[in-house]
Amino acid sequence: MRSSSVSAPRLRAWTKVLGALLGVAAVAACSTTPRQVPEVPPLPTSWTSPPGGATQAQLENWWRAFDDPVLTRLIEDGVSAAPSVRLAQLRLLEARASARSTIARYLPDLSLEASGQYTRVEEGPLLASGGFQTGGAFTLEQEQFIATYGPRVRWEIPLLGRIDAAVRGARSTQAFAEADLRGAQAAIAGDIAEAYVALRRAQNIAAALAQSVAAADQLADILEIGAGAGLTAPADAADARRQAESLRARQTDLLLAVQQERTRLALLRGRAPGTEPRDLDVALTTPEAVPAAPLFSVLAAPADLLRVRPDVAQAEARALTAAAAVGAARADQWPQINLSGALSIADNLVGGPLPEQTMRLIAQPLISLPLFDWGQRQAAVRQRDSQFEQALILYRETVNAAIAEADLALTGLSVAEERLQAARAAELAATAAARGARASYEAGITSLPDRLRADQLLIDAQIARIEAETARASVAVSVYRAFGGGPPEAFDRSRETAPPG
Repeated sequence: MRSSSVSAPRLRAWTKVLGALLGVAAVAACSTTPRQVPEVPPLPTSWTSPPGGATQAQLENWWRAFDDPVLTRLIEDGVSAAPSVRLAQLRLLEARASARSTIARYLPDLSLEASGQYTRVEEGPLLASGGFQTGGAFTLEQEQFIATYGPRVRWEIPLLGRIDAAVRGARSTQAFAEADLRGAQAAIAGDIAEAYVALRRAQNIAAALAQSVAAADQLADILEIGAGAGLTAPADAADARRQAESLRARQTDLLLAVQQERTRLALLRGRAPGTEPRDLDVALTTPEAVPAAPLFSVLAAPADLLRVRPDVAQAEARALTAAAAVGAARADQWPQINLSGALSIADNLVGGPLPEQTMRLIAQPLISLPLFDWGQRQAAVRQRDSQFEQALILYRETVNAAIAEADLALTGLSVAEERLQAARAAELAATAAARGARASYEAGITSLPDRLRADQLLIDAQIARIEAETARASVAVSVYRAFGGGPPEAFDRSRETAPPG
């Protein structure tokens, strides 16, 4: 009776194969990628000028704090359809596809291959086919077409951390693209907000200057009449006219600025100027107050800024990508093992069948060992090491710059708030003075030029208050920029298969 047990020699053979496979797996698992990660430089424990009672930033959809429906509509349109955002979305899709392609390169490659050979005898002995005649003789034929086909497998065994370096590099590249998308959306939100604030500033100052020009013209007319009658100095009349014309020129510049900011808002959102929807065009044409947001909270500590700034995330991803490149360069110094195998089947498609159908199983290992280019590979490792060190330095520099930008923005916000309070107080005083000048003029105590001068001072105070409101709004936007504020759904939209068309 035949025993079903495995013979000792065969068992030893299988044990050797298993041991070799485990050895290959162990070598493949070895990582050559540096374990060093970007180190955070020493950071301050608190901000120089934090808003009172601040504990946590409200960075998501920060523009809604301005409570301006037009601004909200513009920004939400921009963060979804702006050209810079769409390009960042495509770069993220490209990074994801590249990551899958990089990792798939180390998986076995299975293909189906086929080849054929056609032969026709014009002169000479005929071809012998595999079909048998009665009596055992071969069939002789004039032509044959022998086909060979079957599956083939190729695999480069990822030894010495090649697969680890590829995975790490793919992940960090994708993380860089995700941070790039976040940064693009945060940047477009800030750019649109700044353009909108500049638009409202130009509209409000232009309206105030229209009143100022009218008062200056009236005052210049009075002084010119007085100069003609010998009651006032001609120099005073000429100076009044100069001031009136200067105000008129400034008003013209502001009207041009209004149009420039309208064009900028359209281009930032990927639109041609003059193609805005009718209701939005009317809203942008109608002057409104400069938008203002209440004092908001910020991140409690500077260290918390590192998890929300897109540029810090990009710098970290860049350093990790450089580390993966070091691992790949180190692995390239060592041998490569490629395995290929095929199942080849041969048959005759034209003419009689072959004597026997041929089926062969082929296995072919290939070991490649670098010899004469060893110096070049070592130089490549040193180059990648240097790039990795540079990336670590740039990461620390990016962190320091981010902390400095955020701290300066908070200081600027505090200064802008003080400036706005002073401008409002000055406007109240100018309003009281203008009211008194009108009362004195109606009572016959003061002259019309004195009353007009008081009105002019009031308009100047109003313009100063508009400028202060603009500065405060601009600094508020810069604070949100510095803290990486943007839409919370950035990563959700980045997983779409394609950006909106």
